[in-house]
Amino acid sequence: MPDSPSGRYPGGLPGRHVGRPAPRPWERSFRCPSTARRRPLEAPPKRYEDFVALHKEIEAASGPPLRPLWWTGVSASLVGGGLAFAAVMALRTMFGIEVPVFAGGHAAATPAATSYALCAMAATIQATALMHLLLATAARPVRAFACIGAIAVVFLTVLPLTIRGPLDAALATSGINLVGGTSVVVLLSAVVASSRGFPWGDGPFRRGRR
Repeated sequence: MPDSPSGRYPGGLPGRHVGRPAPRPWERSFRCPSTARRRPLEAPPKRYEDFVALHKEIEAASGPPLRPLWWTGVSASLVGGGLAFAAVMALRTMFGIEVPVFAGGHAAATPAATSYALCAMAATIQATALMHLLLATAARPVRAFACIGAIAVVFLTVLPLTIRGPLDAALATSGINLVGGTSVVVLLSAVVASSRGFPWGDGPFRRGRR
């Protein structure tokens, strides 16, 4: 009469094991031999290969292009501020146009140009921050940024025309705002769109979602 962890029983296995081969020695460590089931052995090499492949895929995936975006935004702010300063100085000293119109004719050329350049730099940094936020939250960040940027550019183009002042100064300020704002929106959108060829996974940064 064979022994078992749960006691002695007459030869053979319990009823549901009739006709099945006897359990292996390591299966007798269970509380009852009838609970020992033969399970298919998993292939450790295959599981290891899947594990390595998963980590390689994670390492190969790249996130949103934040570094190129901010490099472009900071560079554009510096260049745009310098161009705005030069444009105001040229229009005021060479043509006598009181740009920007919100500064008025009583302001000197250098303070007016400096204030306008600082406004242009701040607007560019804010646009870059907006694109950063949309990359983290929107499913189609480029499209969303283009829509918001278009509304902002239209607003900045129309706003100088509503301020009391010389008409030529209002028109010049509107033109500068239109050209500068459009350039910033197009530049930031192009930088992000050109970087979306990398595998960004299945989240909101999936390839092809713009």
